Amino acid sequence: MQYNISFPNPLQHFFEISVSIDTTHKSELEIFLPIWRPGRYEAANFSKYLRDFKIESEAGDIITHRKTSSSSWKIDASSEDTVIVKYKYWAYRMDAGSSWFDEDLIYINFVNCMVYVKELMTEPCEIVLDLPENFKVGCGLKRQGNKFEASDYYELADSPLIASAELEHLTYTAGDTDFHVWISGKHSVDSEKIVTDFKKFSESQIQIMGEFPEPDYHFILIMLPFKFYHGVEHHDSTVICLGPGIATDIDELYTQLIGVSSHELFHSWNILKIRPKELMPYEYNKEAFFPTGYVAEGFTTYYGDLFLAKSGVFDQEAYFTELNTLFKRHFYNFGRLNYSVADSSEDLWIDGYALNFPDRKSSIYVEGAMVALCLDLMIRKSSSDEKSLDDVLKKLYVDFGKTGKGYTSDDVQQICEELYGDSLSDFFQRHVFGTDDKEELINGLLSHVGCMLWKSENTNPFENYLGIRLSSVGDNKGGLKVSHIAPGAIGEGFFSINDEIVTVNNQPLTIETIEQFDPGEYTFLVKRSFDKTVTFTVKPGEQRYFPQYKITPLLHPTPQQRDSFESWTGLKLA
Repeated sequence: MQYNISFPNPLQHFFEISVSIDTTHKSELEIFLPIWRPGRYEAANFSKYLRDFKIESEAGDIITHRKTSSSSWKIDASSEDTVIVKYKYWAYRMDAGSSWFDEDLIYINFVNCMVYVKELMTEPCEIVLDLPENFKVGCGLKRQGNKFEASDYYELADSPLIASAELEHLTYTAGDTDFHVWISGKHSVDSEKIVTDFKKFSESQIQIMGEFPEPDYHFILIMLPFKFYHGVEHHDSTVICLGPGIATDIDELYTQLIGVSSHELFHSWNILKIRPKELMPYEYNKEAFFPTGYVAEGFTTYYGDLFLAKSGVFDQEAYFTELNTLFKRHFYNFGRLNYSVADSSEDLWIDGYALNFPDRKSSIYVEGAMVALCLDLMIRKSSSDEKSLDDVLKKLYVDFGKTGKGYTSDDVQQICEELYGDSLSDFFQRHVFGTDDKEELINGLLSHVGCMLWKSENTNPFENYLGIRLSSVGDNKGGLKVSHIAPGAIGEGFFSINDEIVTVNNQPLTIETIEQFDPGEYTFLVKRSFDKTVTFTVKPGEQRYFPQYKITPLLHPTPQQRDSFESWTGLKLA
């Protein structure tokens, strides 16, 4: 398959694509466009961005085609040796998994817009781009001028490209691998600090895993002028969209940048090589359905932050801040008690990563990271810190990642049990395939590393006494609505999701004034669906909701606990 892409009018945002396909000895040809992409295991249906789709002979004659699904087309190819598929693709969606084209930037995720023939997926692909002469290009594909080569369609689909006249290019080496950092957009981040810290966590990951699976790697960073956070992994690269690039709180932006970058880099092993059996190989025209999202994304979430501690990029305070965020996301999502992390992984295809309604299911990122934390500390405790979850990942890489075999959840459990030294059936049944609470388990395990989970009352009176959490009402400055209600809370009897709070005790309510309200009776004026307005008075009971969780060192940790903490994080326990 040979692809040509031109970019005629940046104000219209269309890629014009022409694909030459060898049809020799084929009586019938079926052409597909992916319906999902690696890193996002839900229906995407990229064909909704197509226009002017047609198929021609080499002589330019139109070949009649018929649609066989939402993203596939079939033709009679018996009289042709080559056919040309032509179409336009609307590239005007900015996130880490989409494509974009304007006056300043060409950004392509080829999986969005490159049709394919199943029989030719393992054959080499050639891509020619009609790029402006002054554009720099960041991409992992082999390149000669404006011609790019992929060893097969799978590599093409997993190799994003960015091109711009204003592309910033940074480099460093870790182990035997050359790393490239491509930055598009205005930003206030120190480029030298990026190189220093990226090199640290890259070396830490390579040291633990033994080797990097690719000869080079590309971080494609798209810095946006508005608040945004999204990253997608690829076999030798990642795209990270982050904003605002010119940030008022540069520390917060930088923490997000290094956090997501460490996470995406670890995917080079975990999912790109260590891959679930159900995704071997990728079938882009079928639903991606697997139960081990807790490993693919959860373990990666856990290790993304842990490697920042192990490499010295994070100190204890910074790492504890990330753990506290994890605990809050875990304990405040009551979907963890309704739907196991394995079940939630299988349902990614149905409702993806969006919150269709509160507490429907758990998050494979959060709950998977909690599973990883538990397993890591359990193995460390049982082996007196001689073994850890590191060894599980290394064995998964050797047994599955390097052999091209897909793993199952049973494989993960078996390897964990070998290192733990006993059965883990109860843990997996309760916390991977079940919905048991983890608070007591976590607190017991943290003791091994000289820490505890400190639990205290929420300082927000409405969360603490009524069990309701509030968030901003769209672009309405100062307006608040009910975004979450704790199950069984007194608030369930008075509030509905999306109720807009007009006043409390005849006073306007804003984020800034919430904590000024003392405990006691509250009289609410609420705007409800279809502009219905209601007034009611709520008197809190004895029950408290949404407690705050915080990891903290024990007051007098033993030498063993200090040593275990350092073995776990690479840091001295302060």
